[in-house]
Amino acid sequence: MQPAPSKEPGSERQQLQEKLWTIAQRIVVLLVAMFAGLFIGFQLWGEARQLHEQVGQLEERLSMREKERDTLKSQMAIVDRDKKELEKRYQEQQARCAPSAGGGGAATP
Repeated sequence: MQPAPSKEPGSERQQLQEKLWTIAQRIVVLLVAMFAGLFIGFQLWGEARQLHEQVGQLEERLSMREKERDTLKSQMAIVDRDKKELEKRYQEQQARCAPSAGGGGAATP
């Protein structure tokens, strides 16, 4: 009957080692998964920071382009106003010249 008790302490020790090994494996898997998640999260967060910088730069360019557009629109409005004014003056000059040219031509013959 003595061989049976000698196996029990070894088996208890072996069971304890197996439990410790199982716990160690689970801890390692958990740590690997956690660090992989942190790494991936950091990579994505780092990309997001770069994207925020790009968004800021693009917003600056957009506001600059909008200001340029508004400036060009105001310049275009001024040019259109001047054009209409010149067309009106041109029409007035044609109206002045047409009767005198038509009347002068009839009086000469």
